[in-house]
This record gives sequence, C-alpha cells and structure tokens, in this order.
Amino acid sequence: MKVFFALLLIGNIAFAVFQFLVPYDQLFVEGRKVPAAEKLQLLSEANSEVVKQVEVVAAVEPPEVEVAQEAPPAIPVVPAIPAIPAIPEPETLVTEDVSDKRVCYTIGPFKDKARAIEISGRYSGRQITISLKSSREKQYMGMMVYIGGHKTRAAALRTANRLSAKGVRDHIIISDPDQPNLLSLGVFGLKKNADRLKYRVQKLGFAADTEPRYRERTIFWVYAEQSSEEQLEQLLKQPELEDGISQIPTQCLPS
Repeated sequence: MKVFFALLLIGNIAFAVFQFLVPYDQLFVEGRKVPAAEKLQLLSEANSEVVKQVEVVAAVEPPEVEVAQEAPPAIPVVPAIPAIPAIPEPETLVTEDVSDKRVCYTIGPFKDKARAIEISGRYSGRQITISLKSSREKQYMGMMVYIGGHKTRAAALRTANRLSAKGVRDHIIISDPDQPNLLSLGVFGLKKNADRLKYRVQKLGFAADTEPRYRERTIFWVYAEQSSEEQLEQLLKQPELEDGISQIPTQCLPS
C-alpha cells in the first residue's frame, strides 16, 4: 500500500514538472486558431451598398402576377320583414260636455187665457224661459139620452109633446151635422143615470138611445224651460192644484 502511494506521488510530481517545462499553447496549437477579424466599414459605405443591392433586387424583381380570386359564394336574399308599426299610446282626450242639461215642464191646462198669462208671469220673473201654447181638444160632457129619426123639426115637436103627456118634460131639439132634428132628453155625467132614463122612455114606447157628448174648446199651456243646475221651481198655489192645474215634466224642445 505504501508503495502504491509512493508511485502515485512520483507520477504527479513528474506530470507537474512536464507541464512547467512545456507551455500550454504549444500543446494545443490547432485548437486555438482564431479566425481573422473582418474589416470594419463606415456607415455611409454600408448604406450605399445596401441601396445598390436594393436597386439591383428591384431591377430584377419579376412582374406581379395577378391571381384570380375566387368569388365568394352568393348569399341568398332574404325578403325584408316589414316593420310592425308602433302602436301609439292612447291620448287622453278632453271632450266638451254637450249633453242637454235643461229641465222642461208644462203647466196647465188653463181654460182661461188670462189666467195662463198671470201664472206664466211668476216663472218669467224667476228668469225662467216660458212660452204660451194653445190647443183645441174635445171636452167630455157626459152621456146624452136622445130620440132620433125625425126628418123634420115638426116631427121632433110631435114626439116631444107625446113625451110631455106621459110625464117626461125635460127635452130639447138640437141639430147636429150628422143627426138633424134630434130630440135630446138630457146629458148625464154618470152613465148609469143616463141608462136609467133610457130604459124608462123605452118602456113608454119610444126608441130612446144614449151616446157620449163632447164639445171642442181651446185650452192653454205654459211651457217652461230652465237649467238643471238651478233649483226646480214650483210656483203653483194650492187652489190652482185643486182646480186641476199641474206642473208636468216634458221633453225639451230643440234649442
């Protein structure tokens, strides 16, 4: 073992002496060849050469070749959908109230025109529009008991004398356009009283009959018109109401 270490020590010493005596550059000459340095150029010279190279390249640059481009596929035309019109918002309409607010009524009937004028003055004094109107109407008088069929007035007088002889003395000769020489035995407000006399005269042997009697008369009405905002006026007095005069609501006349 000691011999081995001694040999190893001797070998190291011999190698160290060899390196010391022979320089390192001589041992590795081929591996240490350094390439020659390139010659430096000025920037102006470098730029001129680059420009020349570009000109040469541009001179020999082949012409451009147009490449046919394939047309893009046609896009199908879709018909346009019509736009839905916007629904306008409902506007708040301000309308004028044109409804008829009048209150109308008639007052009557009046048999006397002067009385109608007197009562109409009460309403006109309250700034109420009034107008006086008149009409012809048939007034019912009652049931008349009569004996007809006389061709002459003398024949009617003979019948009247015969009735008087039998106790029926209330009679009068009247002439109507349709029934001339009519012998009237009276007009009764109640039909039962008229029928009682008729049956009595028939039992005496006379052709008595009955019929309603009317007479035409002119009656007057007061037409009044007032606004509904005002208080409804009632200006009739109690005696007038008891006499059959009333205030009747009616349809207003066109204004």
